[in-house]
Amino acid sequence: MNFIILNGSPKSEISVTMQSMKYIEKNFKEHSFEYIHIVKEIKKCEKDLSCLIDICEKIKNADGVIWGFPVYHLLVPSYYKRFIELIFERGCMDYFKGKYTSAFSTSIHYYDVTAHEYIHGICDDLNMRYIECLSHEMNDLLHEKGQKELLLFFNNLLFSIKEGLNPQKQHKNISENKFKYNSKILKEKISIDKKIMIVTDAKKEDLNIKEMIKKYVSCFSNKVEVLNLNDIKILGHCLGCCKCAKENICVYHDKDDYRKFTDYLIENADIIIYAGTIKDRYLSSLFKLFYDRSFCYTHIPAFRGKQIGYMISGNLSEVSNLKQILEVYAEADSNLIGFVTDESKNNEAIDDGIYAFAKLGSYYSENNYFRAKNFLGVSAQKIFRDAIAGDLGPIFLGDYKYYKENNIFDYLTLKDKIKYAFTRYFFKKEKVRKNIDKNMINLMIESHKKIISKIEDK
Repeated sequence: MNFIILNGSPKSEISVTMQSMKYIEKNFKEHSFEYIHIVKEIKKCEKDLSCLIDICEKIKNADGVIWGFPVYHLLVPSYYKRFIELIFERGCMDYFKGKYTSAFSTSIHYYDVTAHEYIHGICDDLNMRYIECLSHEMNDLLHEKGQKELLLFFNNLLFSIKEGLNPQKQHKNISENKFKYNSKILKEKISIDKKIMIVTDAKKEDLNIKEMIKKYVSCFSNKVEVLNLNDIKILGHCLGCCKCAKENICVYHDKDDYRKFTDYLIENADIIIYAGTIKDRYLSSLFKLFYDRSFCYTHIPAFRGKQIGYMISGNLSEVSNLKQILEVYAEADSNLIGFVTDESKNNEAIDDGIYAFAKLGSYYSENNYFRAKNFLGVSAQKIFRDAIAGDLGPIFLGDYKYYKENNIFDYLTLKDKIKYAFTRYFFKKEKVRKNIDKNMINLMIESHKKIISKIEDK
């Protein structure tokens, strides 16, 4: 059989994720595997429809498709998300119809569930035959258990194809919101001695979210600053290179305006409102790019102490996975004001909702209100705490310093402390660090490649 691997990693063929796909390929030599590195192709696909069609033709002629990606900020990477947008924008959905598919990801298990729920929903929207997903910790391939899981994962896909199984769809299509919102002038204004900023990706055609922003701004007697991501110079996507790990400085740092923009937001805003339109089962890929690039702050809660709210155009109640993702973005280190949408399709109700939303955000900020963290916030901190205290600590030295200073570590044994203290000391050496930075991507997959080479030597 012929299988297409849709690779969503920015590191293309030398990604950790793709080493697991190579492991499958080496164990199933009777089948053919073709890798399509989406991040490499995405700019061409945006400019040239024939590039996208070529990829879609390969999918149409394949027996099975595997979506392979690293989890970036609770979802797939931004350019992978852009590829999905292009499928719908250019009307290429029928190429995917009826195709057997599964999804594989690597991460530290930080909300891998929301990333897989998103992909499952997209596959249902494309009328694909979705079989299952496998979510691995990035080094699971190094262990016998992880290797067995990969073989079972692929065997399940093979079995389903051979048996001609047709699993039920788990997601309903999201209904289109054609309602045009028109706000009314508000006489009573909110006066607040706090700085409010709105971050949006609104374009000329995004009439409803622009009207919602206008309404929100009109609720205040003081100025509300509106920042549009389309006006920011962002050169590219997160490369996954981890060169930001030592001092939280991205390779793009002085090449584009992302860090300057986000630092300005963090340093000046008390209340941050994100305003966007639902696109497939998330916001736009531009918003995803904004979130992905925030990894320059690595695992440090850069937005700590902020009041965060969301104005969404679209039927948010039909996309519970998106709502949870946005909640996590806020609950991880800030206080969630809540959500306001236009899905009621009632001007008065939307007006009232936006005013209540504005009033609550003001009250929370003035009273320094931060609700106790729920599972979303607590689990996020503990996953990061364990990772930085362990294997990631020697790499993410900036994170380790922050976590130590803020007493986030509270459970390490003496043996662990000695082990990781030695490793951190070694990694601080300038000569060692330069070598690591230079070879970071290859070092990340060195052990994985040894596992694969053992198969070739059999």
